[in-house]
Amino acid sequence: MFNPPQGWNYADVKQLPPSVKVMVVGKGKTAYPPSINLGMEKYAGSLKSYLKIVKGINEKQKADWKDLGTVETQAGPASLSQVDMRTKWGDVRLMHVILVHDGYAYIMTAAALRDEFPEYYKDMFAAMRSLRFGPAPAEGTSAETQLKK
Repeated sequence: MFNPPQGWNYADVKQLPPSVKVMVVGKGKTAYPPSINLGMEKYAGSLKSYLKIVKGINEKQKADWKDLGTVETQAGPASLSQVDMRTKWGDVRLMHVILVHDGYAYIMTAAALRDEFPEYYKDMFAAMRSLRFGPAPAEGTSAETQLKK
């Protein structure tokens, strides 16, 4: 769970890949609005080994990945990294907060066009620091409803 920036809208969970549990989207100036998503996948290794995998994936995609160290979240210390990549919408910046806990990797991704990223950074960073563990969603309960609890 995390606290999304004020005024951002929830994406339809049914439209997201199975590994992405929730996504919020802000109002952007272009066809590529700022967004934050939270995904998870089963993972039994260490955070260090998971980051090596992430780095390798980004190198393969020719994206510029940087390990920025750690950030303190409400769920505990997590890895903070940044990725700059070229897309059909232009240059995009992603920031990832990655936490490995109880057999899962939790990946929170904040994204915006690289030139616009600084204006969203403060709200995105606050949302990333609010990452926390909450109760498992009840069957048939939307992620949006769970986040509001």
